[in-house]
Amino acid sequence: MHIIHVSFECGGFDGRLMRGGLSPLVWNLSRAYAARGHRVSVITPAHGLLDALREDFAIEETAHRREHSVPLVLDPKAWPDHPGEVALDVTTRAHRLRLDGVDVYFLSNTQLDLLPDRLYPPPGTAGRDLAHFKPLVFQVDAARFLAELTGDEPAVVHGFEPSYSWLLPPVLGAAPRLRTAVTVAANAPVTQKLYRPQVERLLDLFGVRDAVALDGLDAPPPAEDAATAVMSRALAGTRMHDVYGPDHVGLFPLVTAHADLVDFVSPGQRAYYSTFRDTPMEALFETLPLARQVREQAHKLLVGGCGIAESWLARDPAAVDRAEVLRSLGLDPARPVFYHAARYAVHHKGQLELVRAIEEVLATDPEISFVIRCSTGRGGQQTAGAANAYFQRVADRHPGQVHLDWRLADEDTLFTHAACADFCVYPSKYELDGFLIAQAEAMACGAVPIATAQQVTAHFRHALPLTDRAATGFAVRGSFHDDDPALAGELVARIREAAAVFRHDPGAYARLSAGARRTARGFTWERAADARLAAFDSLLRGEPLRFPDEEAIRYGWFDRLSDAAWREHRALITRVAAERGDLAAYGRVAPLDAAAYERLFEAAYARADFARSTEVARAAGRPDLADQLRERCRVSRAPGGALTVTYRHPLLERVQIVTRAAPETAGSRESAAEALASDEPVPAGSGAAFTALEPVGDGVFRGLVDGPPAGRDLVLMLTLRSGRVAWDTVPVTDPPYRVVATDLDGTLLRSDLTVSERTRRALALVADAGAHHLVVTGRPATACKDFLAGLGYRGLAVCGQGAQLYDATTDRLLESASLDLDLARDVVERAEAVLGTLELGVVTAPPESRFKVTPRFGERVRHGWDVTTDRSLLWASPIDKLVLHHPEVPEDDVAATVAELCGDAVSVVHSVKGMVEVLPPGVTKGAGVARAAALLGFTGADTIAFGDMPNDIPLLAWAGHGVAVANGHPELRRMADETAPGNDEDGVAAVLERLFAPATPAAAPVPVLREEAAHD
Repeated sequence: MHIIHVSFECGGFDGRLMRGGLSPLVWNLSRAYAARGHRVSVITPAHGLLDALREDFAIEETAHRREHSVPLVLDPKAWPDHPGEVALDVTTRAHRLRLDGVDVYFLSNTQLDLLPDRLYPPPGTAGRDLAHFKPLVFQVDAARFLAELTGDEPAVVHGFEPSYSWLLPPVLGAAPRLRTAVTVAANAPVTQKLYRPQVERLLDLFGVRDAVALDGLDAPPPAEDAATAVMSRALAGTRMHDVYGPDHVGLFPLVTAHADLVDFVSPGQRAYYSTFRDTPMEALFETLPLARQVREQAHKLLVGGCGIAESWLARDPAAVDRAEVLRSLGLDPARPVFYHAARYAVHHKGQLELVRAIEEVLATDPEISFVIRCSTGRGGQQTAGAANAYFQRVADRHPGQVHLDWRLADEDTLFTHAACADFCVYPSKYELDGFLIAQAEAMACGAVPIATAQQVTAHFRHALPLTDRAATGFAVRGSFHDDDPALAGELVARIREAAAVFRHDPGAYARLSAGARRTARGFTWERAADARLAAFDSLLRGEPLRFPDEEAIRYGWFDRLSDAAWREHRALITRVAAERGDLAAYGRVAPLDAAAYERLFEAAYARADFARSTEVARAAGRPDLADQLRERCRVSRAPGGALTVTYRHPLLERVQIVTRAAPETAGSRESAAEALASDEPVPAGSGAAFTALEPVGDGVFRGLVDGPPAGRDLVLMLTLRSGRVAWDTVPVTDPPYRVVATDLDGTLLRSDLTVSERTRRALALVADAGAHHLVVTGRPATACKDFLAGLGYRGLAVCGQGAQLYDATTDRLLESASLDLDLARDVVERAEAVLGTLELGVVTAPPESRFKVTPRFGERVRHGWDVTTDRSLLWASPIDKLVLHHPEVPEDDVAATVAELCGDAVSVVHSVKGMVEVLPPGVTKGAGVARAAALLGFTGADTIAFGDMPNDIPLLAWAGHGVAVANGHPELRRMADETAPGNDEDGVAAVLERLFAPATPAAAPVPVLREEAAHD
């Protein structure tokens, strides 16, 4: 096959073209593919280095010469002093180098030859220098050159890093013989976005704008004072999350939607990007459409892996004269050596904490040596000055213990130093860096790792208990803060522990060293190439990949499992559901007795998953568990108006409240030159900061919040002793419910389809109390938006039985799930084989959203229906749902029959007499409102829901309190927590008045806030 790599850097064969770990990844894969007989091409910028490269390589100029313009549409907020659109006129030439069976094509023009000293534009160019767009120009040139390179032959176009290859999947999506893959190599924030007008302009340029849907890739911003908005602002002050305006589009959703494969360099990296489990991003990620998109397109997620070069593995560490090398560095060979080699990046690589730890360790134990390489600049530089004054001062104070080098070294030097190391230290933070090659190379030489216990590097096994036979080293817990004293303290403890093992238990050290060597040497480029080649071959043969059921279970994606998977993996599902406190999944595979409820509650509570804890406590009928949840946080008013917060949880390590105090910028401890040398953009101020509570007892934290909370509620970030980070929201004021979810027809609306004045007043009470009204309807968005506008409705609405998420404020459809046409036809065939001929209807997909029916559908044809006698016309365009009608069989029986015949392949509901709706799998009102509520920062426990028909059962089941109206279906009334008067008697209003009407002083409840005694 022909494999075409598109990479912004490819310096694995020459350090002048290398800036980081991407270069060896691209080059070693290219060589491995070529060695197996495949045609391999690499497209990369020349970076202004052609003349220098010609001194060592035979580089020929090809016939490719293209004069063209690259349109730049500039965001006026980022580029205030520039015109709205700029055309970069370039003449692009291609040069070829054939090396090791690989064709490397260097694209050269006035833009691509910029920045030869650093390759990548520095962060400071954004908003002032058009060199910032060098990577974008490369993508445009690469896409144009690909058409010439591939011709009519099948090929796999493999881009590296979504930030530098996002244009290729949508542009090449219509090419019949091309398949696209994108490798995520560095863990950039998943919320990165692109300026939408720029994206649209480039899609126009390549003639594919009509084929690329940008709507629905992103969620609307949450309400300004919602917990989700507070989390977002707080995380925007870190390196995990970026916040953009509504005129942007998500980079990762765009790539995931249009690439044929999204490739990851380790199993843990795929798990991280798919779930963000145990990190501060987990809760926020679950509110994004991307989370659902990833689950639905999990078959695209490939673990191609990473490796160590053959040249490295062929070397013998024992052949290195350790004593001579260490003496040449000014170090005593008798001391244990701790080694770190990586590109200089102060914060996300944990280098600041490492140097702080070195300073503290040497203050009490000078008999330890450190070899530290924090390389700056591009490859090939022989000299480099000190990039960080503090780092250099520590090294200068300990000349006999610390060797610090700022140069990017060649493989000979790196191997020599790694072979002398007894330990290697890699404290990556934010899960942003896996040190997948650097740490593996040191381990392959026998260095015992001291590294972060993160998902991305779990395969290195350093986080296993030291007593485990497979253990390779020592772990520090994850960190999500710049200049984190907790991480520095953990590094001090682990370095001291490692030195003690080295000195006093040589057998244990030898076992760990052998395990590190054996583990790392299993990660070869040949293995990584074979994994990708198998996937590429399947793509070219038109066979989609299959996401393993076992991984879906470990991710908690139980909704992806088939009936067969539930049976086959019963034991694993039981274990994982119990560990997560997942009541629904556990109840499907094991009995829910008192012991099970206890186990599920304890697991959820231990993970600080209070939404699930509440769900279990409610299902178990255990008021004692509900009391435990209520008692975890107490808020009281101190003299002067400040809030005193006391938080209790037995497994807590740290509690931080998000406040509105102006945060200290992440780069304030660095000079401008140091920040530039580290290539780490400083997170912009977000208007939110973390205020830590003080530990006052085992698992008890207390503190004052002087300023106002960052939202309407207290939002707290909890760090558990396990390293897991979770969020909690504690109301400062306490309305009975934070979300009121109502069905429309037969529930909120009277029989004449109007909303009474009494109901409008009741909804106003809800708004006045700070709660949200969510419409949850079976109508498609197009059929109810005029009604919502007349009601003065703002915000989100769940439409189409939960298949659609509609933003009434902006009149935008944010999400819409479609029903597969082949599946719909199969449902009809199965149902008619049992029930006889059915009358059919379909709702076509947006933006059309027409209702097409066969002639005898329903008792009468209604205005706006499209009637057809040709059934084939029902399947002429994408559909949202299928609607079935039988003139003789009751709708309850039709629904039961279809559900029995089709199982989990579809969702089956009925809400209107005579009509049974068949929806995409997993689509219910309950699932839809859960997504909407999550965007508002709430859960089912915060919600009261109203309905009238069986399609409302999932809605009422999900809500903390479910209310059926008296005119509702008997099945719904049986499962509801309460039955209200009928819709024509304003039943919804009656319940809301009881709950939300201002209480008289005599009946006022005890407030959440109380005046605290002066002595407390």
